Amino acid sequence: GQGELDVNSKARALTVYTLVILENEKWFPKSQSAFIDMLRTCVIEIQSLCWEANNIKVDGNQKRYERRIDLQDQAAEKCNRMCMLIETAKPLFHLESKRVRHWVKLTVELRSLIRGWHDKDVKRLKPE
Repeated sequence: GQGELDVNSKARALTVYTLVILENEKWFPKSQSAFIDMLRTCVIEIQSLCWEANNIKVDGNQKRYERRIDLQDQAAEKCNRMCMLIETAKPLFHLESKRVRHWVKLTVELRSLIRGWHDKDVKRLKPE
């Protein structure tokens, strides 16, 4: 459905944005590679969880339903972690507030879409 497409599109956009800015050594020096790797891993996990959830066709199956809902929950939780990592990156890398606000906004918008998708799925797909 449209919600799933929006979620996957926004997840991809957040991943691309994050990976592109993390490549800029002016902002993200290699000396902080461990923290940069945590940002990379987190954003890729968010996108992967959304993709996996979207590709589970429930068709009345309780286990598939629970798995899809669980993946959505995990993706929203990872968005929370991503916000924490971004907020930590701000002073660590002396990032501009404008850049941080934009990055957090992308993450929070995605989390909101995931939660809406989750709520819609709970109402629409829950097996009887």
